[in-house]
Amino acid sequence: MNQPKYAISTHSGEFFDYSNPDRYSFDIETIAHALSNICRYGGHSNKFYSVAEHSVLVSRVVPTKLALCGLLHDASEAFVGDMPSPLKALCQSYRTLEHKVQEALARTYNLPYPFPIVYRDWE
Repeated sequence: MNQPKYAISTHSGEFFDYSNPDRYSFDIETIAHALSNICRYGGHSNKFYSVAEHSVLVSRVVPTKLALCGLLHDASEAFVGDMPSPLKALCQSYRTLEHKVQEALARTYNLPYPFPIVYRDWE
């Protein structure tokens, strides 16, 4: 299969098409692999602190019935990367794409979107 124009090849070997994220299967292992390789805070931390580690910690501190929302609250970053919040606030096109991907991901896992406020603002 030819790679779509606006797509990347993921760890699982599938293509993720930024122009149509609803076509992607959002395999949890592919998401976990990518997030485990992305350092939060643009890498400006005293030790490597991955988005995956952060997501697991969030899933443990929120109400149990919403743990999957906590676990996946930054899952779009597996595809769009992580960006420090102050920079993200300046990049509207990034935020638009991030929300489009997160919304497609939430639909895949039958989660409410936007996520309850406790997740959207967790930093």
